Amino acid sequence: MRLSVTPRDLALLIALTRCVRMLSVRHITLLWRKPLGSRWVLRRLRQLTAAQLIQLHTINIRELMPVMPVMPLFQWKPGVSEPDFREVANGARTRWPQAAQPTMVCVASPMTANMMGSTACNLPRREQRDHDLLLAEVFVRYHSENPNITNQWQGEHTRPKAGYRIKDPDVFLSDSSGRVLRVVESAGCYSARQVESFHDYCAECSLPYELW
Repeated sequence: MRLSVTPRDLALLIALTRCVRMLSVRHITLLWRKPLGSRWVLRRLRQLTAAQLIQLHTINIRELMPVMPVMPLFQWKPGVSEPDFREVANGARTRWPQAAQPTMVCVASPMTANMMGSTACNLPRREQRDHDLLLAEVFVRYHSENPNITNQWQGEHTRPKAGYRIKDPDVFLSDSSGRVLRVVESAGCYSARQVESFHDYCAECSLPYELW
């Protein structure tokens, strides 16, 4: 299918290959700020699917607590005391009160990922989906405050690995000169040990972070 890609379409493809791995239809409706709502958005997404630029899937996802205007679970920068790891982990685990619900999500196709020089395509593994959709929620929150955030937001799949058995932060936010402003991590249902491990890596590298 021949399709003329609009600037709005291109922004979506960039977001799915460089920023996050997955967005729900609700997220895309918010990003596109389309007054006609989700029905128009879904029609356009189906056209992009027919052109093999994206994939649409309906999967079971646990209902997320809305990120807006909720603040991160914890924010840290060099010079600030480390968090209570158990308390942060308890906060992460108790924010998923609902059972999984069918949700339509959008991911990049392998063709699009290849064109964008990214590895982000197809559905993530089942155990990563709640984590990835929460990160998408954070991305939408940032985008609502700064529509140019994609110029600063670098998903982990766009960067070299930090090292063997090291958990790479989900997102690096950098300024125009490439200086890292902070990193962003979707905590999902992290254990206290996982929170501590992530903090230790950021502290060792002097990386300010937000844990969502």
